[in-house]
Amino acid sequence: MLQTITIVGSTGLIGLQFLKSIGEDDYQGVTAITRRDIPSLSGKPFIHQAKYDFTDLEHMREDLKSDVLICTLGTTIKTAGSQERFMEIDHDIPLNLAKIAREEGCQTFILVSSMGADADSKIFYSRVKGKLEQALKDVGFSQLHILRPSMLLGDRHESRPGEFIGKLIMQPLSFLIPWKYKPIQASTVAAKIHELIVVGMEGSFTWSGKSLFHKN
Repeated sequence: MLQTITIVGSTGLIGLQFLKSIGEDDYQGVTAITRRDIPSLSGKPFIHQAKYDFTDLEHMREDLKSDVLICTLGTTIKTAGSQERFMEIDHDIPLNLAKIAREEGCQTFILVSSMGADADSKIFYSRVKGKLEQALKDVGFSQLHILRPSMLLGDRHESRPGEFIGKLIMQPLSFLIPWKYKPIQASTVAAKIHELIVVGMEGSFTWSGKSLFHKN
């Protein structure tokens, strides 16, 4: 049976790739929660664009009533402006949205996290990612999938100079890099999300390295 999908983080690299790859008959219904219109989806009227400013998550409750909630929401500490704001965007908002969705009957949560996520990490960025992963396991989803990609490849609207330099160095040497650290196309991660929805495995799973590149 086809499922209903809600995605948060619709204008990010992976979120947009996922939405662009959806066909009209792939799912029963698709809602893209976003802060602004996504012009590139104008040819996909079957995707409902729900615009919010994220100041009151309760207002989003109706659009969180779905079988699957996908969260690709994320930023950098530099873009966020402070560690406190980064914590709000990358931890508090995703966790609270997950709780609301679960209250509304959502059974599957798919999170795009980050390589190195660890609740005990000395690195603030990795620690926040790890704490979110840890907290989500207590929300009560039947299926929880955590994806930990390495450096993402694709065309960002947002400029990230450090990431750009990293791509220039790492892409030509990709064949020498261990799977865990290998750069990955956003479209490959999006394809993995589609696969996880279709396969439907009960339990909590973390996907990284080679498992993100290949079907199981």
